[in-house]
Amino acid sequence: MDDAKITYAKVAHDDELDLFEFLVTLWDGKWKILGAVIIAVLGTLGYFATKPSPNFKATTEIKPITSFNAERYRQSNALGFFEVTPNMLLNLYIEQVDERSIFEEAIRKFQLLDPEKFEDEQAFDEAVIVLASTIEILPPINVDGVNKGDVQRYWTIVFEYNDVAKWKQVLSLVNSSANQSVQKILQQRFQTSLSVAEQKRDFELEDIEVQIANASADYEAKMSVKLAFLREQAAVARKMGVAKSTIEAQTFSSQNGVLANVSTEMPFYLRGYEAIEKEIELIESRENKEVFISSLLELEQKKRTLEQDKTLERAEALFSATPIVSDNDFSAVSVSVEATTFETQNKFSLMLALAVVLGGIIGALYVLIASAIRSRKQTLITS
Repeated sequence: MDDAKITYAKVAHDDELDLFEFLVTLWDGKWKILGAVIIAVLGTLGYFATKPSPNFKATTEIKPITSFNAERYRQSNALGFFEVTPNMLLNLYIEQVDERSIFEEAIRKFQLLDPEKFEDEQAFDEAVIVLASTIEILPPINVDGVNKGDVQRYWTIVFEYNDVAKWKQVLSLVNSSANQSVQKILQQRFQTSLSVAEQKRDFELEDIEVQIANASADYEAKMSVKLAFLREQAAVARKMGVAKSTIEAQTFSSQNGVLANVSTEMPFYLRGYEAIEKEIELIESRENKEVFISSLLELEQKKRTLEQDKTLERAEALFSATPIVSDNDFSAVSVSVEATTFETQNKFSLMLALAVVLGGIIGALYVLIASAIRSRKQTLITS
């Protein structure tokens, strides 16, 4: 039992000696470890020094126009001819920036890529297209608060680059170009709507004119048939010597009382040629035939309503008073380039800390391995 205790105590003593020797070895090699740390730190500093500038993630919000600016379209919208809403303007703006062509133009203008670093123009153009495609146009997320996680209230433009000033210039040009495109689209749409409405009104007026002409022609045809009939009946009445009407009321008795009835099956010439010829005379002497055309009044009213309608003229005047027609006063959305947030992506302090840790580990491993090799050599020599 005593021998076991002695053996355990000896093993524990050897372990203590090993740990002590481990610390002593590290302390003896402290300058080597420090040198490894310094080399790692200098390497990290050199890496960041050779980069043109630190990378950043830029985020720019695209907000709808304010209620104040939306109010400037209220009078034009109230007419109901061509309505312009904040959501409509926002959607048109997103369509323009999402095409990426205006980003490509801005990338070329402000040289986010150096043309001298590419073999030819085609290679440069391809690189521009690729860079523009990396620009993210992100929709709002979790706006209603139903889902947990990130909340993004507005559309955003997200891009990673290394030159803040150049990217702001790109954003300014893109915003200006997109607004100009939206403005031009709205002007073209309004003119198209106006032309269509004017053409529709002209077609309606043309149709009414045709209907009026048809009504007059129908009247003439009906009167021609009627006059032929009346002349025939007048000739028969003269032949029969019927000058005045011989159609008299006939009385019939019934259980319910006395009924007066005029037979409609009586020949027309029994009205007498005097009345028939007078009717012929009156019909032929009509100067204002329009009053005898039953549908003409309604058609003339429709025509007058269309001719006096000022909706299109008023729509054009009200549209001209909106910012869409102004040269320098239009904005489809609210974008503040200066409010763009820039988040550094390279994590300089983290990289420096990692360099210190890795340098220390590598230095310590070197010192321990070198010490172990020396100890082994000494053991071999003594044995």
